[in-house]
Amino acid sequence: MTRPLCLVTGSSSGIGAAIVRRFAAHGYDVVVHYNSGQDRARAIADEISGRHQVTAGVIGADLSQRDEAFRLVDEARERFGRLDVAISNSGVANYVRGEDGELIRHRFQECPPEHLDREMARVLDLNLMGAYRFGQRALKHMIEAAKSEAGTGRPSHRSILFVTSISDAAPEATRIPYGVSKAGLNHVILGAAFEAGPHNITVNALRPGVVDTPLTARPSGVEDPESGREYTVAETYGLMAKGGSQALPWIAEPDDIAVAAHAFTQIPYMTGQMVAVDGGFTLANGFPNRELFLNEGLRRRREGD
Repeated sequence: MTRPLCLVTGSSSGIGAAIVRRFAAHGYDVVVHYNSGQDRARAIADEISGRHQVTAGVIGADLSQRDEAFRLVDEARERFGRLDVAISNSGVANYVRGEDGELIRHRFQECPPEHLDREMARVLDLNLMGAYRFGQRALKHMIEAAKSEAGTGRPSHRSILFVTSISDAAPEATRIPYGVSKAGLNHVILGAAFEAGPHNITVNALRPGVVDTPLTARPSGVEDPESGREYTVAETYGLMAKGGSQALPWIAEPDDIAVAAHAFTQIPYMTGQMVAVDGGFTLANGFPNRELFLNEGLRRRREGD
């Protein structure tokens, strides 16, 4: 019997690598996609095929370029003859580097127009348009496959999953372009879900909170008051979680997100949903941490803030 195929973008490291490993462990053939990490992608594919006796293909594509997402999906479909799960995971932060190589951060009201243009181009080309085109092409192939099953009852369940972000609803003043790119995908998911539904294809979003990955290993701009060392993004949010910013007092590892990604694609009656997997960071109100906020409010009142 032919094994189902899962294609995951951005799967040469971080969350994407954890996702392809998870699907391979559940008997899927997988496609490991990379942009610049070809050696990492091949190593992951070799590991997966050796450990789980599945086929792991490797395809490179720069998804910020218009036709590359289409080529990636077409090549995966051609190689394996099917496409059962497509997961859009590739993404970049909006920060760009100056001539000195340092990350440049501007708050919302301070950002020069030319710098904003660069940040927006960076995230919209990949996070929004790359993901849009990937999902569009994957849906095309899945609908064609479903139509070929006409007359056999309900078509097989297939799934498209977009790994987006809680940044769509949890803004930070220097990362607004990133949140814009992720929020834009929410409407893509709704529209695609309506088009996919009659063919038994589900389309959903997984919205991670902060995850300890290479993307969050970048400097956060927050310094340790004792040593002066600049924390990484992961370290900063880890300290916040420990301090009560969310229900679970730690940030996620990539496999935490991979578990959810596999689970979401297996639910045949859930579609058009945007589900946060964030340790409770986006709980509807601050009541669970009321003591923390109360103490901070009292501190600020004492200091005249």
